[in-house]
Amino acid sequence: MESKTRGEAFAELKTTLATKGVRGAVEFLNLQTPHRFTSLFRFDGPTLRSVTFYDRQNPDQENCEAIPVEASYCVFVRDTGRNFLVADAGDDQRVKEHPKRQMVQCYCGVPLLDRTGRMFGSICHFDFEPAPIADRDVELLERMAELLQHEL
Repeated sequence: MESKTRGEAFAELKTTLATKGVRGAVEFLNLQTPHRFTSLFRFDGPTLRSVTFYDRQNPDQENCEAIPVEASYCVFVRDTGRNFLVADAGDDQRVKEHPKRQMVQCYCGVPLLDRTGRMFGSICHFDFEPAPIADRDVELLERMAELLQHEL
């Protein structure tokens, strides 16, 4: 992880999205965090579908299997229309009954909106290990969501 100012990171994200596309921008976002995974998902009724996916340990894998929205922490983003952060699922009572609690220990997701302001998905970082979630990580995801609102 490189240490960039917020402004530098925002500018690099915008340039990366313009030159390398959504996949390149998702990879860039991932490399700014301690989290293993970064993904852009779309809500398709009760199903969560991968638009693009980055796994730091398997960088050639570009997407993941579709799963029920209810089986992912993205359900909290969908249901509230707001950011949802879990640094340590084992200590977070909000996810006490969630089916992924034992597997996904850390999650940071923000809503994705279309040009009309309708939520269609989420972009998130997640990991199998607990990890701190820096304000900067959330801000970069929010910035990506803003950029994508005009791109998708």
